[in-house]
Amino acid sequence: MEYFNLLEFNREPFSNSPEPEFLFASPQHSACLQRLELAIRLRRGLNIVIGAVGTGKTTLCRKLIQNLSLPAATDAPEIETFLLMDPAVDSRHSFVMTVAAILGIADVSPDDSDWHVKEKIKTFLFEKGVQEQKNIVLIIDEGQKIPDDCLEILREFLNYETNSFKLLQIIIFAQPEFRRNLTARANLLDRVNYLYSLRPLSFRQTRAMIAHRIAVASQDPGRKPVFTFGGLLAVYLATRGYPRKVVSLCHQALLMMIIRGQNRAGWFLVRRSISKMNRPGFKRIAWASMGLLLAALVAASVLYYVNPFMKTGKSGQIRSLIAGFSIRPASTVAPPVQVSAAPQPADEAQKVIDVQVYADSGKAVGVPAPEQLPESLGTITLRKNMTIWKILENIYGDAGREMTRKLLAANPWIANINQTRQGDVISVPAIPETARSLKSAAILVSLQSGKELEPVYYSFIEKKDLSYVPPIRFLSLWNKHEGKQFVIVLDQHFNNLEEAHQAVRRLPYELALSARVLLQSDQDTVIINGDTLLL
Repeated sequence: MEYFNLLEFNREPFSNSPEPEFLFASPQHSACLQRLELAIRLRRGLNIVIGAVGTGKTTLCRKLIQNLSLPAATDAPEIETFLLMDPAVDSRHSFVMTVAAILGIADVSPDDSDWHVKEKIKTFLFEKGVQEQKNIVLIIDEGQKIPDDCLEILREFLNYETNSFKLLQIIIFAQPEFRRNLTARANLLDRVNYLYSLRPLSFRQTRAMIAHRIAVASQDPGRKPVFTFGGLLAVYLATRGYPRKVVSLCHQALLMMIIRGQNRAGWFLVRRSISKMNRPGFKRIAWASMGLLLAALVAASVLYYVNPFMKTGKSGQIRSLIAGFSIRPASTVAPPVQVSAAPQPADEAQKVIDVQVYADSGKAVGVPAPEQLPESLGTITLRKNMTIWKILENIYGDAGREMTRKLLAANPWIANINQTRQGDVISVPAIPETARSLKSAAILVSLQSGKELEPVYYSFIEKKDLSYVPPIRFLSLWNKHEGKQFVIVLDQHFNNLEEAHQAVRRLPYELALSARVLLQSDQDTVIINGDTLLL
């Protein structure tokens, strides 16, 4: 009898094979799958997913192939996927021959030159894409193994196109070292339509992943949990949320349950399983770790239930217990008085939200004299499809003639505003006369903030067009103590903390993790980009 039958499973719940049905659809995996499938159906060319070993790239790859095999709209082109699992080859010729073989091109001879093979691939893609109206997708796993000189061949494949679409869609799943190869080839990086980085799971996501696998494999979907809370916590501490490690450790824990005749895996059983595995990469967990976590949990509970709005003073700082059961310090918009306020549990089981609340003294806010404010917000390097008009609209909320004139005055080298190019560096003026005081009762939800304009702005334009992201706004703030601060906020202000907390709970998990509730800001903070959200 198979071991999993002894535990009343129909199949092995923690198999190390990349079975698509066992993929836990965490917010990041769901978003990645949706973006990849959309990019393929729109024939956008090159898309890349990067993740460390064990973050679930291969399973995600197989799930994508499964999704693409499902019938789409009747007028949508049929999708044919071809998988290259190991791109490690010894020469450019071997690479083009391998691709030709995977595509099923029969009339290729080993004596053909690279040029001849590429021409046959081009002819094949044209016949499939134009004459047969098929969408051809090449998926490459272990992309970090692609030799550097073969990346140029992929770039050439992306040149095979009609006036309206790419003839070959390429998806690469790779480990983080692939970033170096990509960065070294600017002409290929420029062609990337979508680049996504997979992260380890939080504690809540790890627990949901384990529950999902057990539910899929169980004979009785309504069975009692196999792992106790302590057991789940031990799994997370040992694996740090890496799916492959979670699967390996849970498999070992199930075997240990059978050996010991137990029907549940707790803290001690998981610890024993770790010691039996004797495998590098698994973090040893000790009583000190458990004690620290329990102490943090008790402290957070006391702060919330006894006095959730306890103030620590401007130099004080309270750290919040977050979803991964780790402790992290809060960042600040200005020197605030901080209090931690844990939101009520979300309706969806997978959402555990760390809401950090920032408050001030409540004094009246005044607008500093223009000479006190900075002359420039910073610079933005134009990327593909970025225009000055969009920068004006996103940062100032105004692309009118007067605002355009002021931006051009800060960039006298621009001869024609309609003829800027990718790589041009735009200086973004602060325009002190547009500075406004903040509405005293304003409560906002911040999704991201930072001291530098460019990275926060890039993040804003990436987020604002995602289907699962609610309307957001870009704010430029200034404070005489801290200087400039750039914030991405929900495009609304709230009347009370409960409304703000509810808005955070409705956010996708990956946004809710970094969300913060901002109360009335410090008395010296003003908004300097002409936005009217807080007026």
